[in-house]
Amino acid sequence: MPNKWDALLILFLLILSCIPIAIFGQPAQASGIYAEVTIDGELYKRIPLTAHHGHDEMDIHTKYGSNTVVVEDETIAITDADCPDRICVSMGKASKPGNIIVCLPHKLVIEVKSSTDAPASDIIPAH
Repeated sequence: MPNKWDALLILFLLILSCIPIAIFGQPAQASGIYAEVTIDGELYKRIPLTAHHGHDEMDIHTKYGSNTVVVEDETIAITDADCPDRICVSMGKASKPGNIIVCLPHKLVIEVKSSTDAPASDIIPAH
């Protein structure tokens, strides 16, 4: 049976374990997540995902075909495409650096990256 000294010891150890966080601060978070949309290997648009709220829709029409790209909160996805297989639509939402959505027939690639990969000044707001 634990007694009051055991409880005090546990409380003291919990407080002691929080000291490094107080001294060194919180671990750094990825400060800026964005998506790069490329068509046929060329940059089409950079879309910031960090702190994005709401629902934005963008239709991309090229000589290869049409895609509908949706940015919802801090995720990006292709929700519609006129390609025959529509695999890009079934790939779902991407939100973490390294996530990739590809539509091969339309030569469209969406890659999620962090601002540590590129200067923040290169990020273009999606309006």
